[in-house]
Amino acid sequence: MTRSRISGGLTLLCAGVLAAWSLGVAADDKEPSQTDVPPKVRQSKKDLSHFMRLKLEASSKLLEGLAMEDFTLIKEGAKKLNTMSTAEKWRVTNDAVYRNFSGEFQQTTKELMDAADNGNLDRAALKWMDATMSCIECHRYARSITIASNEPLVEEQR
Repeated sequence: MTRSRISGGLTLLCAGVLAAWSLGVAADDKEPSQTDVPPKVRQSKKDLSHFMRLKLEASSKLLEGLAMEDFTLIKEGAKKLNTMSTAEKWRVTNDAVYRNFSGEFQQTTKELMDAADNGNLDRAALKWMDATMSCIECHRYARSITIASNEPLVEEQR
């Protein structure tokens, strides 16, 4: 096995470990007691949880593509994440910091699609790591808002 092949394998392994860890953090959908939560807010949380699961599915597809050097899967996963990042459900708050996180994520997923189009596995792996770090930081920020306000991020649907 050539040195670049080993290096590429290590890059993918690191990306996979980081992605698996971060997705586990993002997938934490344990909720506090539901007794004081209005039904509409409970439904909103349920919808958001489902949406997050769809993000995880797209992420898994992308990671599988990286592991298998399947540029079609990489592009499909990146495109799905990019499309989802423009959906209304994505926006749990509308402040400048959150908008910045979303904009960076959209740019990174576009660069992931470009890397897949160009057959550049190393660039795609690095962009996947960027996307993963973006998710971790954004989720950390979103949790800090929840802690500071002590209110759910999702507004009641009318």
